[in-house]
Amino acid sequence: MRKSFSRFLVVLFLAVAAPCVALDQSRVLDILLQQGLRTDQVGMIIQDESGNIFTLNETKKLKPASTMKILTAGATLEFLGPSFQFETQLLTDGAVKNHVLNGSLYMKADGDPSFNASDLYLFLEAIQKLGIKTIHGNLVIDDSNFSDIHTLNMRSWAQTSSPGNCPLFVNVDPPANLAPYSRSWLKAKKRLRRLLDLNDDYVIYQNMVEPDLWTGLDFLQLLKKAGISVSGKVKRGSIPDEAQVMGRVLTPLTKVIHDMLKSSNNFYADMMIRNLASQSGERPANVQAGMQFIYHFLDNVGVSRDDYSLNSGAGFTHRSYITAGALSSVLNHLQEQPEISSIFFSALPVAGMDGTLKYRMRRTEAQGKIHAKTGYLGRAISRYKLRDGVVALAGFATPSDGKTLTFVFLYNGTRSPQLVKNIFDKICVELVKDPGL
Repeated sequence: MRKSFSRFLVVLFLAVAAPCVALDQSRVLDILLQQGLRTDQVGMIIQDESGNIFTLNETKKLKPASTMKILTAGATLEFLGPSFQFETQLLTDGAVKNHVLNGSLYMKADGDPSFNASDLYLFLEAIQKLGIKTIHGNLVIDDSNFSDIHTLNMRSWAQTSSPGNCPLFVNVDPPANLAPYSRSWLKAKKRLRRLLDLNDDYVIYQNMVEPDLWTGLDFLQLLKKAGISVSGKVKRGSIPDEAQVMGRVLTPLTKVIHDMLKSSNNFYADMMIRNLASQSGERPANVQAGMQFIYHFLDNVGVSRDDYSLNSGAGFTHRSYITAGALSSVLNHLQEQPEISSIFFSALPVAGMDGTLKYRMRRTEAQGKIHAKTGYLGRAISRYKLRDGVVALAGFATPSDGKTLTFVFLYNGTRSPQLVKNIFDKICVELVKDPGL
């Protein structure tokens, strides 16, 4: 009891001793304590341009969940550059004569996580423009830039956050014999996990262990439906030096970052880590190699390696830890980089407006004034131990006075996730309150 009381006094002192700003620091502490939240399970920091306004266990390492994607976005933008584009290519080593291509087709993966089935139509159009009706050759998939590519590779060719099994996201339509608005269908629809993306689609999951070959087979079927016959097979292989580019799909890195942060896409984040290694020529270009770039990025920011222990670019793990202070340093660093600050800021979900914050803080003073990355992990059993759940929120508050605040809220504990989200949302409202009211 004495130790808890002492901790309370330290926190209270920090709140009272903070710089005088519009934020009511004592109110922040009140919101936490009124809901019975244990302060030792919370890491918080709120800063303005002059320094700390409020801190609570800001040097304690806690699980960040998906706020880890802030680091992944920052490192990728800095190392690859905001003008970087992913390029997925279709090539051939043959020549066209009398509507016949005598040679194989090759797909070269460049690690674009947003590449999907609709992009294959662009490759089909490239073939049709050449008047090709018959292909005497194979369809070869080259994803050799990555080491674990047979289970995780080029497109959404592997929508997953971990190697081994690759969930394919599938939009759900009602069965043909069931009215789309029937009670049975709506009940079934509610049971499906909702994918928090820009389209708010409902999805189901199907494991896919060879997504590269699956994509090749998908393209093969597309060719056949277009009346183009292929005599060979779909297989893995290397692209010969003499192969010529027939078509390409370009995707700006900024779009991938935007979609990753808005929807908290674990697969995108996982592939961004691999791409950091791949684009720099590191082999094997896997997560372990890519995480080294995260560490170097944190070195550049000035974060001590004692302040974190990370093993994932997505944060979808109970084995990554970082301090609220370190995460705040990253946010401040990104805000100060003229080439990427606006890109990063606009990619964050906006309270009550879009992304994973679309339905939070609606019709409050915080709507439209909080740009932040969310984080959530449910409780899990690991090595016969029940791991604490995680609720996190980190980003920027923009009060009416125009002075941007940086904040990080990390909670690792057993309380209801919705309760903790509500607490964090109430604090966000305090951050943007008009001092004149």
